[in-house]
Amino acid sequence: LLMIEILLLLVVLGIFAGLLSGFFGIGSGVILVPAYFFLFNFLNFPAEIIPLLATGTSMATMVLVIPNAAFTHYFNSNVNLEIVKKMFLFVFCFTIFARYIALQMESVTLQLIIAISLVIAAFQVAIDIQPKKITPKINSIELALASCGIGLITSLVGIGGGILMVPYFTFRGLSMREAIGTSSVMGFCIAISGSIGGLLFAPQGSETINWMIGSAYLPAVLIVGLSSIYFAKMGAKISNRTSSKNLRLAFAFVVIVSAVRIIYDTLI
Repeated sequence: LLMIEILLLLVVLGIFAGLLSGFFGIGSGVILVPAYFFLFNFLNFPAEIIPLLATGTSMATMVLVIPNAAFTHYFNSNVNLEIVKKMFLFVFCFTIFARYIALQMESVTLQLIIAISLVIAAFQVAIDIQPKKITPKINSIELALASCGIGLITSLVGIGGGILMVPYFTFRGLSMREAIGTSSVMGFCIAISGSIGGLLFAPQGSETINWMIGSAYLPAVLIVGLSSIYFAKMGAKISNRTSSKNLRLAFAFVVIVSAVRIIYDTLI
C-alpha cells in the first residue's frame, strides 16, 4: 500500500511540476528539490547524502521535463542560438565540476545553500523582477563568466537556471519570449550535464539504495518526468490566458515554506 501511495505522490508531483514549468517558463527544479528532500527523508535514505540525491534526482528529472518546452521554443524561433553556442561549453563543464564541489561539502552547508537559494528564487518569481533593458551587445568574456556562475549555482542547487537566466537575458536586451526560449534550451543543457556530474560524482552510500543510479533515484525520475511532459504543454497554454500574479504568489509561498522547513530540519 505504501508503494502505491508513493507512486501517486510522484504522479501528482509530476503534474504539478509540469504545469508550473510550463506556466512560468522555468525548469521545475525549484519545486522538485524540496519535494525530493521530503520524499527521501520519508524513505529513510541516509540523511547526510540527501542533499546530493535530491539535487541529482532533480537534474535527471529535468532531462525529461524540459525538452518539450525547449523544442517548442526552438520551433517558434524564440531561441538565440548565438548565445547558446557561446554559453554551452562553459555551462556544461562548470555544471559537472559543481557536482564534484558539492560532494566535498559538508551536508549542512550544502543544505543551507540549497534552501537559501530556493527562497531567493521564490522571491524572484513572486516579484517578477523585470530588469531594464540595456545594450543588447553581450561581450563574450562577460557571457563566459556568467555561464560559469550559472553552471555552478544551478548544479549545486539542482535547478534548471531559468530563474537566473531569464532576468539576465532580458537585462541584456532579449525580448521576454526570446529570454525564456533561450533559457529553456540552456536549462536542458544544464540538466544533461548536471546528470552526468551526478553519475560521475555520486555520494558514498548511494550504491546501497535500490534503484539509485549515481545520484538519481530512478523511480522518481521516470514517474515525475513522464507525468510532467503533457502538463508542461498545458501550463504553457494556461499562462497565455491567465493573470499570473496570484499564481506567482501562491507558488512563491509554497517554495518558501518548503525551504524554511529544510533550514529547520538542517539546524534542529
